[in-house]
Amino acid sequence: MQQLASLLENANQDCLAFLALLDDEQQALINSDMTMLEQLLEQKSPLITRLNQHDQLINEWLASRQLPPGGLRDYLATLADNELQAAYAAFLANLEQCQQASNRNARLVAHNQHSTRHLLDLLRNQGETTQNVYDRQGLTRGPGGQRTISKA
Repeated sequence: MQQLASLLENANQDCLAFLALLDDEQQALINSDMTMLEQLLEQKSPLITRLNQHDQLINEWLASRQLPPGGLRDYLATLADNELQAAYAAFLANLEQCQQASNRNARLVAHNQHSTRHLLDLLRNQGETTQNVYDRQGLTRGPGGQRTISKA
């Protein structure tokens, strides 16, 4: 049991470190700080590797006891070790927070990409020729009359 407790503790520590990096990544995305984003990616890579190793070690521990992979929850439910159950519950909660933070950051990246693409389209004039955008008086015109500022 001590080995499993140690595995969960190490996995939880790395999970918390990864969560902190995801929070820093969010701030770097908001600030568009590319230097910081590169540094965070370099820091995240070894943590992802270690989290995968923790998963592998836990599955090996389960296999050594002839338990199915992913069956840790069921196994712990049969024990009277509340400390071990609490450590596992904390680990799962932290993993869930990591997933939520990762999804949040992915949405920020997608939003930033969409905004950048939209601005580039505006700068490129969205494929329209300049003679279709302005009339002789310098006013905007389009197929439906005046164009809104968001389409200019």
